[in-house]
Amino acid sequence: MKLQDLIVAVKENRLDKDQLENYHKSMSEVYADMQFEMADIEKEEAMFMNAKTQEESIANRKTSWKATEGGQRLIVLKRYCLATNKLLGSLKSRLYSQY
Repeated sequence: MKLQDLIVAVKENRLDKDQLENYHKSMSEVYADMQFEMADIEKEEAMFMNAKTQEESIANRKTSWKATEGGQRLIVLKRYCLATNKLLGSLKSRLYSQY
């Protein structure tokens, strides 16, 4: 299931305990996948930053990185991970209220 589908499904107010547990499991898996992808992109970023010339500033290099495809994807993944983490916390709270 895609993250956006999970977000829409989780917003539904009337979910039973089994549904909440399944969504929590699915969202946790998506979150883990995003973390793995971020790790790979952060390694790319490290290699990109390592190619800095002496004339080039760190700020320039960071700005250049953010303009690359990998940099753009990393920006998106970081925000998705923050949102997913909040939703996982919300799911956990909703599950505890069911017990």
